[in-house]
Amino acid sequence: MDFVDAHDIKLFQFGIEGKTESSSTSIPNHTITGALKVLIDVRNHPVLIHCKRGKHRTGCLVGCFRKLQTWCLSSVFEEYQRFAGVKWRATDLRFIETFEVMCLRQCLYSIIYQYQGYGSNKRRLLYQEESIQKPKIKSI
Repeated sequence: MDFVDAHDIKLFQFGIEGKTESSSTSIPNHTITGALKVLIDVRNHPVLIHCKRGKHRTGCLVGCFRKLQTWCLSSVFEEYQRFAGVKWRATDLRFIETFEVMCLRQCLYSIIYQYQGYGSNKRRLLYQEESIQKPKIKSI
């Protein structure tokens, strides 16, 4: 934490528990959605994504991100399997396949940044569930 603080690094932790292949519990969708919101917000770039081993939870998050980037599913699976190696899990592939990215995709296709004044610290990422206020136009 001293290194993170000394280098002004933003640390986001999402508390996704590690699971075994036989576990029936998968990653909560809202947790992946929250992590994706952080990931697509350019104010957080550059980004390092990691979990304990950098395979399953990281692979699921990156796989969902690739879907958001409109990668074809076979390429998403190929990348996941390449980095997970012999430890890849069919349950992770099912999670990635069934994860719905439409809410986040609509966010990206709509107004991404709303400027409330000048300066980069005034912009923020808007999500579909937030209301967007249109600027008031004054007639002269």
